[in-house]
Amino acid sequence: MLVENSVGWFKLPLGIVSALVVNGVSHEVPLVTEEPSVIAAASYAARLLGKAGGLQATASPPVMRSQVFLEGAGPGAQETLEKHRAGLEAQARELLGSMERRGGGFRGLSVKLLPELNCLAVNLDVDVRDALGANLLNSLAEALTPALETAFGGRKILAILSNDASRRLATATFRLPVASLAKPGFAGPEMARRLVLAAEIAQHEPQRAVTHNKGIMNGVAALALATGNDTRALEAAVHSWASNSGTYRGLSTYRVEDGFLKGTLTMPVALATVGGSTQSLPLARVALKLLEVTSSQELCEIAVALGLAQNFAALFALAGEGLQRGHMALHARRVVAGSPLG
Repeated sequence: MLVENSVGWFKLPLGIVSALVVNGVSHEVPLVTEEPSVIAAASYAARLLGKAGGLQATASPPVMRSQVFLEGAGPGAQETLEKHRAGLEAQARELLGSMERRGGGFRGLSVKLLPELNCLAVNLDVDVRDALGANLLNSLAEALTPALETAFGGRKILAILSNDASRRLATATFRLPVASLAKPGFAGPEMARRLVLAAEIAQHEPQRAVTHNKGIMNGVAALALATGNDTRALEAAVHSWASNSGTYRGLSTYRVEDGFLKGTLTMPVALATVGGSTQSLPLARVALKLLEVTSSQELCEIAVALGLAQNFAALFALAGEGLQRGHMALHARRVVAGSPLG
């Protein structure tokens, strides 16, 4: 069993979004979700965007951070770091030997003073390759603590990874002819204008932005769950990123240019293809095999593309006929299926 005091399994539906085209490759994307219309909306967007060449996506190298917080560290932390940097970095590389041999490993060492707490944060950046790297990052922080305490003259309070994934940004874009947006009651240009405005509202109204971003995560979190990834860490990193301007904002942007609607989504995405539940859950292994991904970066690219497709489908419905028509039809079908008469 994966957890303590286990008494059974709580099952959720597993569905497939077919033919999501990302970087010219068509993917069958498994989603685990209890919410109706999520898979239907993503599938609709995949079909419409696929006709225009699909989505383009990129993902940063998989660099994550571990932190050691020292209380009562001496003054001149930056100068102290430079004095001891070579020795500390060499020790970190030695501790990360197996990851270094796989092309990942140590990527940076920095400090940040928290003067109001009399604490120093020592940041250790690590390329974790295709793993999420939680155990690796925690082990590194704890193993390096004695050397850090000696160098900086403080005492450890915490040594743990950070789930902030701002060094693991992924971006997806698409380009769709405005004419293809026409629907009953709305010409293509008018539909494009309304969709752009709907997205802009989420840039200016935080309460709308929360629901806007939840819609993006409908697909991304469902993909993470299907592949055995940490949905809580993913969500925390995304919503932190949405607030990095000091105001909570929508993650996606849209504009009309040269007769095309252009959509863009940038967000932190930290997903793994090896280790942890990605291997210990049989259905997670099946999901990753179905996706045919070759690296965690490719999985992150698919995730951000899926998030943008999900968001486009929601805005396309909201700015047109409204969300409830299709959503409530699916909801009614679910109610009937679950009733004694179903």
